[in-house]
This record gives sequence, C-alpha cells and structure tokens, in this order.
Amino acid sequence: MTSESVMTPSSADAPSSADTLYPLSDGVGSVSLVQHVGDDKMITNAARVSFGGDSAAPLSARDEKLIGYLLRERHGSPFEHNLLTFKVVCPIFVDRQMVRHRVGVSKNEISGRYVEMTERVYIPTQFRQQAKSNRQASVQADERLDQDAALDLYRRAWESAYAAYQGLLGLGVTREQARGVLPQALYTESYYTFNVRSLLHFLSLRDHDGAQYETRLYAQAMGQLAQPLFPVTFAAWRELQEGH
Repeated sequence: MTSESVMTPSSADAPSSADTLYPLSDGVGSVSLVQHVGDDKMITNAARVSFGGDSAAPLSARDEKLIGYLLRERHGSPFEHNLLTFKVVCPIFVDRQMVRHRVGVSKNEISGRYVEMTERVYIPTQFRQQAKSNRQASVQADERLDQDAALDLYRRAWESAYAAYQGLLGLGVTREQARGVLPQALYTESYYTFNVRSLLHFLSLRDHDGAQYETRLYAQAMGQLAQPLFPVTFAAWRELQEGH
C-alpha cells in the first residue's frame, strides 16, 4: 500500500482536471487543487524581510540553502505567507481525521441541513483486521477474515441506512434530523485551505505509518499536488523526514 495507489478514475462523470487526483481509485473520492498563492521565493522573502533583504530576484542557490535552514531549525513563520486550497471529496470518517488539523487551516463543508445528501458511499476493496498491539491501527487481513461476508454486511448496512434516510425525508422529517442515520462511509465534500507550514504539519502526521490507510492516501494526494508549486521546500522537507 503506497502512494502509487493514487490513480485516475474510470467513472465517466468524474472530474477530469489535471489538478485532480483520486486517492481511493473509485472515481468518487477526490482531491482537487482549486487555487494557490506564493512560491519558494515568497518563503525566502518572508524570512529575509527581517533584515531588509527581500528582493524580486529569481530563486537562487542561496535561497535554497535558506529554506533548508528554516525547516531544519523550525523557523515556521516564513512558510505561512502562502496558501493552497483543495476541494476534498472523502468519506466522513476520513474528513473527521483531517478536520482535527485546524491551526493554519480553513474549512467549509457541504451541509446536510441545506441539501439532501447523495448516495455516495465508500466501499473498501479489502477489509483489514484490528492490530493486536495498537488500538488505533489495522493490519492486512489473514485467511480468517471472510472478505465476502464482510462486504455483504457492509453493503446491507449502508443500503439500509440510506433507505431509512430517504424514508424519513419522505415522511417530512427535516434534513437536519434525517441525516442522523447516515453512515460514516458516506462521502462528504469540503474546501480546505492550508498555508505551507500547516500543510507540512498535516502531512507529517497523516502521511505516516501510524495513520489510517485511507486518510494517508488523501494526504499523499495533497502532497503530490502541492510539491510542484513549492519544489525546493518539499524536497528539503522530505529529506529531513527521511533523516528522522
């Protein structure tokens, strides 16, 4: 299970932008780069303005060394003068792991109070087993886990839940109450805006061996979209990560 799992979709109605990746390879879950502001040069200018040394000159080898120094010595504020906005379509359980990262992050999410939630549910291609040594981790399943039986239970549960949701709406129950029966596997969608400092912090925690697999795929997709915009910063940061 690696970042190579980030693939383009087969769904005909999925977004086709070159700035969109599909972490779960199901043509539904996606990460799209909506906009960005700033670059590696902006980071060095923010650092050098303290000494009146910012400039419009192209990024230099000296600038690249400065970025490495700032990351190594954890001088974070120069990495905050930029932004990247992503539209993230993900299962609710993935979103709830992402939304915990709020320092330097802005978020707006689709509301089940305002709109009827679409029947878009994430279906795992493989079910994992609970790790015995870690309460929050999973391991690849062995032959004792009946994949077909697990899939059948999973499908029947969300089909029943969504049918109940539709039934409640049909009875005239308000959307804000009817949504209470919807499962965490239902897809939600949000705009997330990070600065580079907050994004690197997010990636250090969610693109990590201890992170949930599905959430890690989303983190990898966001990093994959962001890296070409700040190539020097990401190269230096990844080098530091590998050294830890």
